[in-house]
Amino acid sequence: MILGYQPELHEAVRERATGPQTLVRSQEWYELDDEVGYVPVSEFGIGAPVTAIIAENCIAAGAKTVVLVGGSACLQPDVPPDAAVLPTETIRDEGVSHHYVPSPQPLSPTASLVEQLDSSLVDAGFDTVRGETWTTSAMYRETETEVEQYRDEGVVTLCMETAALWAVCEYRGVDTATVHEVGDYLAPDEWTPTSGGERGLSEMLSPVVDGLTDYTADKGT
Repeated sequence: MILGYQPELHEAVRERATGPQTLVRSQEWYELDDEVGYVPVSEFGIGAPVTAIIAENCIAAGAKTVVLVGGSACLQPDVPPDAAVLPTETIRDEGVSHHYVPSPQPLSPTASLVEQLDSSLVDAGFDTVRGETWTTSAMYRETETEVEQYRDEGVVTLCMETAALWAVCEYRGVDTATVHEVGDYLAPDEWTPTSGGERGLSEMLSPVVDGLTDYTADKGT
């Protein structure tokens, strides 16, 4: 299952998907192919708590792999605006993940899934970047000191959901990964929105679906 947040991605899904169908209660999902579905998360809210609830619902409905595809703030100015960023670890600066996995324990995605998604995105012509992401639920408490520290430590992106998703999936024994688009650039004293690269989330959809389909086929589930 793919979890998406941005309207442009929802629109790309609706142009190619069958559905919507009911997942749990009033929550809808779209069938992209025989193995891959999509949930428009932002229709229910944003952030870690909503993401965790929807991930739990997807897993309860039978999902064996959950991939987050969404925007992020980029802390590294040399990352191209149309790159696909695949986080490999996360700073757990939100609350949800700590209810699933003990606080000192690091979280990481499923390595073989990251490899498959990276390969699929590269085959589709994307530059890919891997590295750490910072997950926080407090948008207005992202301090200059933190931004500077994490930038200097090489943290690539900032988001609101990844740690929560990975924690739920680890707890439930489900494979997971994140694919980020660069939505803006964040520096200690400056925020710079991007005008958008030549290729964005809607163009990432097909290679992510292809990668997830191949990954599922290879696992035989």
